[in-house]
Amino acid sequence: MPRVDIHAHILPGLDDGPTTVEESLAMARMAARDGTDVIVATPHHRDMELEHQSGRIVRELADTINAALRSDSARRNAPRVRIFTGMMYRLDDSLPDLVDSESAVTLNRTRFLLVEAPYNRLPTYAEEVLSRLLTQRLVPVLAHPERNIEFQRDPKRLKILVDDGVIVQIAAGSITGLNGTNARRAAEQFIRRGIVHVVASEMHSERAPRSPIMSEAFEIVSELIGDQEAIDLFETNPDMILEGRSPQLRERAAGPRFRRSWMRMPRIQINNPFPERTTRKWQRRYRRAKRLTGRV
Repeated sequence: MPRVDIHAHILPGLDDGPTTVEESLAMARMAARDGTDVIVATPHHRDMELEHQSGRIVRELADTINAALRSDSARRNAPRVRIFTGMMYRLDDSLPDLVDSESAVTLNRTRFLLVEAPYNRLPTYAEEVLSRLLTQRLVPVLAHPERNIEFQRDPKRLKILVDDGVIVQIAAGSITGLNGTNARRAAEQFIRRGIVHVVASEMHSERAPRSPIMSEAFEIVSELIGDQEAIDLFETNPDMILEGRSPQLRERAAGPRFRRSWMRMPRIQINNPFPERTTRKWQRRYRRAKRLTGRV
């Protein structure tokens, strides 16, 4: 099953993502080379609202990019990525009213709505807004909660939302540490607790920390919880969402698990000039290079 990226700022000129079609195409090609076959374009609703742009422009730009990618793939005989549409909404108390007006753009026209958690404190109405969306027969997909300081301090608060039916999406850049130590630790903790449904790139450009590359994050998640569960987060679950189906979390033991490396017999290292974390990093890069070579 192909990798599916449900949170991406890839359409040109709509928000703080790329500014030209050429930049968008370069991002899509990079994602395809890295193993992603489906990208959902999710521009910031707030930015489009300020520019008085409608949801129609999202579909029109996606059609333009898709047409260019089809031609590009045929000419280069290269893997092609498909662009679907959605939108990113702020966790705001006016969001349920926006949904009532039937102007909200969901992920691939399903009942799943991408909602952005703030980076600092959660608003007092956060749980109420998410609950109202659920009563409106929409499923909130909560983006990057690992970057929110309150979820970092109290993962149980996020677990309650998951139990209520909220979908959790974390950023690949958080898993690899590009979004800071606190976000990385929270992302690992949420994954170990089994309260993450999806990992997405949150791409804004070809450059880190929000690039289209997700393979390194996949390798890290595989080390944390195993290959099959990593496939769930990067492939199976996001694909189910785009089909309008709710992904199911696997049953996991309560509380954080020990790293598998801690369970191995002690090793004696003699004159090793590299720390173990650096060694693992280069091992991941080697495996990624082998996988990319196999796609050619």
